[in-house]
Amino acid sequence: MNWITSITKKLKPKLDNLFGKKSNIPDNLWTSCASCSNIIYKEDIEKNLYCCTNCQEPQQILPRQRFEILFDEGTCEELETPKLSSDPLNWKDITSYKEKVKAARKKFNQRHAALVATGNINGIKTIVYCMNQKFLGGSVGIEEGEAFVFACKYAVEHNLPFVAFPQTGGQKMQHSAYALMQMPKSIIGLQMLEEKGIPAIIMATSPVAGGVTASWFYGPSVFVFAESENTKIMFAGPNVIKRTIGEDLPDGFQTAGYLLKKGFVDRIIHRKNHREELSNLLSILLNLKITKAENLTDAADEDSISTQQIISA
Repeated sequence: MNWITSITKKLKPKLDNLFGKKSNIPDNLWTSCASCSNIIYKEDIEKNLYCCTNCQEPQQILPRQRFEILFDEGTCEELETPKLSSDPLNWKDITSYKEKVKAARKKFNQRHAALVATGNINGIKTIVYCMNQKFLGGSVGIEEGEAFVFACKYAVEHNLPFVAFPQTGGQKMQHSAYALMQMPKSIIGLQMLEEKGIPAIIMATSPVAGGVTASWFYGPSVFVFAESENTKIMFAGPNVIKRTIGEDLPDGFQTAGYLLKKGFVDRIIHRKNHREELSNLLSILLNLKITKAENLTDAADEDSISTQQIISA
């Protein structure tokens, strides 16, 4: 539990007794930065696009919050992804996995850990796949994997650029081999985009781990970005790697800033610059003629150029 929330819960009964009635202090008035531990008024961090007002580090947000920030006027169309089994192995531990999924669905109002939506980014219609790490760790199972392929197919059918925001602990343990199968499926989805010359952008948001790192980030025509130098991008945890190789790990290991120096990440784009920089890149890849950010030519009316041609140039 956040220590600020804990103090607020202890404080409210005392204020109630002091004034002889129930106080109107909200339970979630304050939050703290996960990076610098700065105490932040919730309204201030919301106005700052959910970035710390002290160190400007992006905080973890939900898919619909990201859609509101990313799309023009905060409007988009959420697409219904294929409905598949959420518990193909009838997994049980202390409680059944079905019950855990049911509770997460009720809490976040989404069927699984990913949402897919279409909307305009500075006038460029784009399909966006966004993950919720708070939904059972954002783990990728049958539904999340199928939603990724669905988004890739939709991009191909409608000639739209594709942007994904991974935020996950990796493949879903409760789906076993079914979850591992989503890795080659997602690679095939990205290959479909490449064959049609459709831009594919992966914007890493902390954390990204496991099978998603091992599959989404390696397409020859995939642009790999991160929204912070501190974004965690890994396969296994640092302690596991350290024990395996028997050596100390370098400073910044498994952060986007470190991976940028090694060539694994192409660019760091802060959340506040996502709309501008993504639309600028997409306008180049789609060969759009731009005069102003709010006056873009419709991508569907222009001949798209191959992402591979841009890279080669």
